[in-house]
Amino acid sequence: MGRKSKSQIVYGGGWTTHETVGKPRARFFGFLSLIWLLVSFCVASLFWGGWPETFGYLEWVCGALLVPLPVFITLAGVFLLSEQPRTFRSLQPNPDYDIRKLH
Repeated sequence: MGRKSKSQIVYGGGWTTHETVGKPRARFFGFLSLIWLLVSFCVASLFWGGWPETFGYLEWVCGALLVPLPVFITLAGVFLLSEQPRTFRSLQPNPDYDIRKLH
């Protein structure tokens, strides 16, 4: 004969669902713009003393590293205005859940 369990343990009881709304492409290019701002700041320090008389390999590379910053800022602005918000769901630990309580 089978016994019926009287426990009321619910599967997944230690988690709660958390929903946020965001624009991932705009957030990505905004973050990339901030990181690239640091790179551009370091590269631009080469030109603070004035423009060199002749451009060598290093100056061309540094100049090329300055170009992506306005592109990233423009893309962040475009996606901020045009991207549709998306809903993200994640599981987070339930602060009211105690594993020692089995009822």
